[in-house]
Amino acid sequence: MSEIIKTTEDGWDCVPELKQASDCLEEARHETYEINNCVRDTELEDLVTNLKEKLEQAIEYLDEIDTDQEFETVYDEE
Repeated sequence: MSEIIKTTEDGWDCVPELKQASDCLEEARHETYEINNCVRDTELEDLVTNLKEKLEQAIEYLDEIDTDQEFETVYDEE
């Protein structure tokens, strides 16, 4: 059964590991640009190594997330 966590956050700031994983993927922007736009600036070995490192780090962050949690936004009533 899912654990419901009440939060005032209406986005995913309540799960910081998601942002960390997203940041890793964002760091791969140069490599993906190079691949998708037919640019060959980086040696193949370096390109593959860089992508693997960033993806592995993203997976480590994602593995830390307890997916049995659900988040419910609560709003301050003034």
